[in-house]
Amino acid sequence: MNYSELVKVYLELEKTTKRLEKTEIIANFLKHISKDEIKDVIHLLKGKIFADYDERKIGMSSRLVLKVISSSTGNSVNEVEKLWKETGDLGKVAEILIGKRKQMTLARKDLTIKKVSENIKRLSEFQGQGTVEKKVNLIVELLNSSNPEEARFIIGTILEEVRIGVAAGVVRDALAKLFNIDVEEIEKSYNLTTDYGEVAELLKEHGAKGLEKVSLKPGIPIKLMLSVLS
Repeated sequence: MNYSELVKVYLELEKTTKRLEKTEIIANFLKHISKDEIKDVIHLLKGKIFADYDERKIGMSSRLVLKVISSSTGNSVNEVEKLWKETGDLGKVAEILIGKRKQMTLARKDLTIKKVSENIKRLSEFQGQGTVEKKVNLIVELLNSSNPEEARFIIGTILEEVRIGVAAGVVRDALAKLFNIDVEEIEKSYNLTTDYGEVAELLKEHGAKGLEKVSLKPGIPIKLMLSVLS
């Protein structure tokens, strides 16, 4: 699926502060997501790229993102920084400057959710000499194929600053609504996996019976469930 479809959902979610409306928007969107993509989509809706338990770090500072935006738009780092000081939001800076970009790369391709996820995940892998250049190139590649709104959310994801009001509880409720399962059952499965993406993947492939396949895995922490004493 093209990343632009997810961006449309981001924009819808931004327009409402009502939890039930957000739940409805996400549930309707997830109907059309394949099993192979739903884990990445769940993470991205939460403004993340990895599961909650995953300790990998994207490792992109704001200063490095300035360089990325400069490389992609042709504006100097000073010009990018000036606009950042005015807006306070590097995602918005990317949106503005890419909107003003006069030339699009000839090799521009529609971005897919898979491509965006893969490039951002790879940022956590680099170490040693050449790391900065490799990281910059991966994100410039995405921005060179993005429209202004896509650029805003790509930068927001990298900096973990996607502000669309989607907490874990909204994702949980959307899954419960979509698959007609009690919220408690969804949360119980999350507590064993610490990943709503994995829960969604199992539900997409097996329906409600997918929750029966949830199990403990070596090295994956669980979220402790508190019992209530009467």
